[in-house]
Amino acid sequence: MVAITLDVVLTGVAGAGAAGVVVPPQNPASDLWAAPTYTFTPLNDHSYRVGAAIPACWAWARGSFVARPTGRRCVPDEVAATDRAQHSEGLGNISLPSNFAKLSAPDQLLVLTDIERVSRGEAPVLGVSDVANAVAQQGATERTDPVLSLSTAVSGATGSFGSNYAAGVNALDANYQWMYTDGWDGKYTFNGACTTSSSPGCWGHRDNILANQSNMPCEAATCSVVMGAGFVHLGSGRYNSYTEIFVQVSGTILALAYTWRQAVAAGARG
Repeated sequence: MVAITLDVVLTGVAGAGAAGVVVPPQNPASDLWAAPTYTFTPLNDHSYRVGAAIPACWAWARGSFVARPTGRRCVPDEVAATDRAQHSEGLGNISLPSNFAKLSAPDQLLVLTDIERVSRGEAPVLGVSDVANAVAQQGATERTDPVLSLSTAVSGATGSFGSNYAAGVNALDANYQWMYTDGWDGKYTFNGACTTSSSPGCWGHRDNILANQSNMPCEAATCSVVMGAGFVHLGSGRYNSYTEIFVQVSGTILALAYTWRQAVAAGARG
């Protein structure tokens, strides 16, 4: 646990940068489906002969697909797909902390969130709050976006928040869905609130991850963001439930269970 006095104003570049960086209020023009195709998507949704090659985050077991989120090629292929997505905005490869595989799902989601934010010139989410984790965990259990209520005692909360839900193989998969396949490509979507190119919910999950003053204005002297995340394992043959909630705060924030500073000390880079 650590205590942090906020000294970072919630800021971010206003739109797409010269190198192609895209942050709120701007969004990508279309979905970018993962390559390598580490998991099943609408693009590879077809019949497979038992024993044939399938995406790296899955394996055969008794003639059926089972998720293998820690399989030999799963995480490397997910990282390669995320690197490619970052390159599409003129960004470099991501760098996970050396202990990433040993982190809890909430801590992994903090790392991925801050890599996405910092690489685009935005202030990092400070860390993971146990109280916010509990809120997110309820959403994961119910398989829905978590909601910050008046009874939720997140210290310093201003009342502004955003939240995400995804069915994913692991944290890297959930983050990829939110960041890169959250829009409309003319035919397919993973975002139930984005069923046409003009749907107001398109890229809403990405906007929550990359929240800046364009969609989360600060009404206090200084603001920053803490987060919580939830995870429910739903069985080897199914996608798991992942959630995250981003809570704007002001003042002194206590009892962060894991922080971006710790991730950076272990090798994370944005």
